[in-house]
Amino acid sequence: MFTKEEILHYKELDLYSRSLELVTRFFKNKTDKANVNYMSHLLRVSEDFDDIFIKSVALMHDILEDTQVTKNDLLALDYSNEFVETLEILENSYDTYTEYIDHLIESQNLVALQVKLKDLLHNMDLTRLAKVTARDIKRSKKYIDAYSKIITKLEGERL
Repeated sequence: MFTKEEILHYKELDLYSRSLELVTRFFKNKTDKANVNYMSHLLRVSEDFDDIFIKSVALMHDILEDTQVTKNDLLALDYSNEFVETLEILENSYDTYTEYIDHLIESQNLVALQVKLKDLLHNMDLTRLAKVTARDIKRSKKYIDAYSKIITKLEGERL
């Protein structure tokens, strides 16, 4: 997918800059449910994190699920196994959303759990939508349930 020149270019960048360039490239023409450029969602999910590793994962949290970028592509661009494994945990490839959230919790990956909480908070914000439909409310309830489930697990772990 990437040329040799692109691989060399991305490898020269620090983790956050590389991640920002990649999501800008692969999400530039995508919009979210509010019909806003998808980059605003990715930036919003990542903005509160100070740790560069977590901030970069948050920025990239949908790249495997919503683009043609693969695990092997990311490894070729010098992303660590830990980074890519965290993104794989965040990828919803399950038959049901409940299975996905259960897998995420069972992973015990604190970075993935923190990023998912921020993702859910942003997705639950119905004020972003010009018109709220019954479908939006149903989806938001699903996100609230997932958020509660993750928080309950984290509080149980006393992290």
